[in-house]
Amino acid sequence: MDQASFGTLNALVLVAYLLGVTVLALALAGRQRNTESYFLAGRSMPWLAVALSTVASMLSGLTYLGAPAAAYKDNASLMLAGPAALLAAPLMIALYFPIYRRLKVTTIYEYVNARFGNRARYAASALAVLQIQGWMGIALYAPALALSTVTGIDLTRAILLMGLVATAYTCTGGLAAVIWTDVIQFVILTTGAVVVAFSLVDRLPGGLDQFFEIVLTADKLGVTDLRFDWAEATGLAVVLCYLIIGFGYGNNQVVMQRLLAARSLGEMTRALLLDRVLEILLAALLYMIGLGIFAYFQVYPENLAPGVAGDRILPYYIVHALPAGFSGLLIAAVFAAAMSTVDSGIHSSATMIQVDFVTPLRKRPLTQRQSLMLARALTAGLGLLATAAALLVSEGAGILETMSKVGSLTAAPVTGLFLLGVLTRRGHFPAWLAATLGISLPLSIYVQNFVEMHWIFYTPVALLSCLCGSWLFSLLLRSRSNRERDVTGLTIWDRREE
Repeated sequence: MDQASFGTLNALVLVAYLLGVTVLALALAGRQRNTESYFLAGRSMPWLAVALSTVASMLSGLTYLGAPAAAYKDNASLMLAGPAALLAAPLMIALYFPIYRRLKVTTIYEYVNARFGNRARYAASALAVLQIQGWMGIALYAPALALSTVTGIDLTRAILLMGLVATAYTCTGGLAAVIWTDVIQFVILTTGAVVVAFSLVDRLPGGLDQFFEIVLTADKLGVTDLRFDWAEATGLAVVLCYLIIGFGYGNNQVVMQRLLAARSLGEMTRALLLDRVLEILLAALLYMIGLGIFAYFQVYPENLAPGVAGDRILPYYIVHALPAGFSGLLIAAVFAAAMSTVDSGIHSSATMIQVDFVTPLRKRPLTQRQSLMLARALTAGLGLLATAAALLVSEGAGILETMSKVGSLTAAPVTGLFLLGVLTRRGHFPAWLAATLGISLPLSIYVQNFVEMHWIFYTPVALLSCLCGSWLFSLLLRSRSNRERDVTGLTIWDRREE
């Protein structure tokens, strides 16, 4: 494969970015006096910063490379994922936000403890930590591999740079550093996407008219396809799947930890809605970039080296079609997108381990100083673990497909547990455990390996099977602990006045 030299100017741009986020984190160092400030920034963050940080975290390097790759390979029907998930946002706000604010939770699994007991809390939090660790490893490896392939940057060096820098500033500055560095990373990755989009229009001789002509002729848009086919990501399938997946946003610790750092319930709501709108716009731009790259190489096929496809297509275009300096900025954008995932993941995982496991299991409570030291130690350890995991990952399926497989096995059962708790009075943990182990996980493994099914269906199938199975087992299996537990204010049926 043809490799372009990364060059001194591009390297300087990348180094300037890495130094910038490190300096910002150092400026915020030492302001944390307790775990409340370290984990939730004192619940005093501006809602706009919270929203931008959430966008940067969720539209990670996985989406930044995976969305253009998916559009380039198949079509842009996944642009409908964001609007579909937005439809679930009002219900999610009504279901979860008042409970979380009233309980003053640090992790959302404290709600699970109140609703189902400590065993359920340990199980759900453990699954979430596993999901986040897998997410981080892939989020580091996949962008680093793509960059290494097309730029010549050493793969190990790229992983270490992203992983260690993100770990350092997260460990030093806590959630405040994560949020403010994510704001910078949001600006960088958004600017990078806009630059790529304009460059593609400029490089097509016929501009936007030629772009749409090529895309429509090749039937690459896909958003108006109302067919339903288990094997294809049609427009209808995307809307249905991501409407269901959207309910998982309310029990995603990475998302909710940022929202809980806002000053009030109203600011939480504004931050979430702005996050959803910005994610929709930026994701749509990334999918259109994938179509633009497809059109570009249709016009200039001689510019595409043999074997370049998938997650490498965007960085290949960046380093081969854009001038030095600009390409350095855009490679920095890929780094920014990946690092925003890592900082979010290690901080949320550290929070869950300390709040959901260490604190309730420890006989003697830790002092504030000990708690803060432990929080930083956990953050550092998890960052090193994620970096090591990325170094051991082997290349497999595409980014988005891989994350869908991981999510169906980990995130989907957790979402099922939260919905069981909020939507029913009779639902209980033994029923959820039976449904997860007996139905959801075996079904997920089966469809992923033996059924011709598009990966967008993996998580919805796992979630619905878990929720329906849990409700059925709740009717069939009696739980003494559930009958004795006071669930007043913990379901939609008997919520207290806030």
